[in-house]
Amino acid sequence: MSFNPPVWDQTNSHYVINLLPVVSETTQVLIKKDTNGSTTFNDLDTVENVTDDIIHKLIDEGASGNWFTKLPSHDQLMKRVRHTFLRLAKYSENAALLNTLLLTPKQITLVWNPAVHVVSSPQIAFDSDSEGSSDGDEVEVAESELPPVELVDDSQQSQEEYLLTRLRAAKARVEAEQIRMQYFEATGRMPPDSDSEDE
Repeated sequence: MSFNPPVWDQTNSHYVINLLPVVSETTQVLIKKDTNGSTTFNDLDTVENVTDDIIHKLIDEGASGNWFTKLPSHDQLMKRVRHTFLRLAKYSENAALLNTLLLTPKQITLVWNPAVHVVSSPQIAFDSDSEGSSDGDEVEVAESELPPVELVDDSQQSQEEYLLTRLRAAKARVEAEQIRMQYFEATGRMPPDSDSEDE
């Protein structure tokens, strides 16, 4: 048994078939919110597989429960399937479960209920040691008596030296310009330009 028997909904003119909870739990698919805030499926292949399985079960139980006037084929029903969500998913909800089927003579609507999919953390596993002594004793390694050496990132050190050199050069250019201005203020003439940048 996968479903509760169909119930006729007079107001909406369709049959309502609810999945049993144990079956609903096996229909979980991942969902997401698109840029418009709509709820969409992550993987349509998974949805197709779940749908295929549910339609097979529906036909089997419909045959044994005498639900249909004429038993439909799997292909007939698959062509009439459409999907909808019970409500828009919240941002914390990343999965959906199939809870209900709505049947009319022309369409089968699969109603998905958004839920939170909890990803279980993988268990920690250590590789078995292929090396080591045959009797299982651990080999002890003596600690070095050499003094500790600070590790230096050469690229970072050379970058810092480069930046410091540029800073000193910029500072020297500013000081040279200040001296030129003092000379101009004192004499009224601009000093002659130096031929060498080093001076």
